[in-house]
Amino acid sequence: MNLLKQLFSRRWIGGTILVLVVMALFVRLGIWQLARLEERRGQNAVLQAALDASPLDLAQPLSDLPEALANRQATVTGEYDFAEERVVLLQTWQGQTGVMLLTPLMIDGVENTAVLVNRGWVPQNAYEAGELSRYQTATGTVQVSGYLALSQPNRAQTTEPAGAEVYRMNIDDIDAALPYDLLPVILVDAPPDDAPDLEPPFRVSREVDLSEGPHLSYAVQWFIFTVLTGGLYLYFVVRRSSEARPSPAQSSHENETE
Repeated sequence: MNLLKQLFSRRWIGGTILVLVVMALFVRLGIWQLARLEERRGQNAVLQAALDASPLDLAQPLSDLPEALANRQATVTGEYDFAEERVVLLQTWQGQTGVMLLTPLMIDGVENTAVLVNRGWVPQNAYEAGELSRYQTATGTVQVSGYLALSQPNRAQTTEPAGAEVYRMNIDDIDAALPYDLLPVILVDAPPDDAPDLEPPFRVSREVDLSEGPHLSYAVQWFIFTVLTGGLYLYFVVRRSSEARPSPAQSSHENETE
């Protein structure tokens, strides 16, 4: 009780309030990291469900919203429309600058409907030299297997280049310029795990991260900071108060002097 009175005495009240505010901030940051951890676990559960699900046939109607289809395995049969191919600018691959090839594939058995296929990355010099036709050899009916990706929103509201060049894989923007409909997802033509591409276009493998991130360790860190801040402040107050309090010998001497 004496310590509590000291903490809220006129001498220490300012420091006590400041320390309590700091401790409250640390606790809030710790709780926020725990919330981020739960959010990450929820995302991991959705991703794991996508990984465990059977491949989708894109010729069949999509039963879920696009957001629920990300990372799902999928397959489709159809014919590429290379005349409407889009070149996604400013794409890097292992530190090199290049472009991604985004090509509509007309779906067999589905009238007037295509899906955008990310066919992979080619180097910038090949694109500037006008050599994209060398990568358009998959003519006729083809079957493409890969995983689904979402449309990239145009948050910056920047103006896209004219023609076949784009800065992002935005399905709505591309769909508006095509004479047929597009599915609301992108099919990424992924290489088999045991057979990476040896020459362009280099297809994009699916990257899966099911870790929980650093959120738990960060939360523990903030809670430790809370305890240390309060403990060190209590130690400082007790020590200073003890130094300011006269010792028994000093008190006895003062009484004898009087």
